[in-house]
Amino acid sequence: MGAQLNIKDAETIRLARELSNELGISVTATIREALEEKARRREAEREELITKIMEISHEFRAAMPADWHGKTSKEIMDEIYDEHGLPK
Repeated sequence: MGAQLNIKDAETIRLARELSNELGISVTATIREALEEKARRREAEREELITKIMEISHEFRAAMPADWHGKTSKEIMDEIYDEHGLPK
């Protein structure tokens, strides 16, 4: 016996069958293609988000004071705030 998936939602079944008929492929192939496409889109969105984060990181590093380069965030915070968390 092969792997199984039991879909109990009538609308999902209707959509899968409708798309399957339009594409001229099996319902299984239709669902697999739809899931693969969704996975590709999510991966592309993830890559785009990582790219944006890296751009922001580079912009921040370029804008931060030169004497902060190479320091940890704790070292920077210790320079800015006293032991009570108030600005120096």
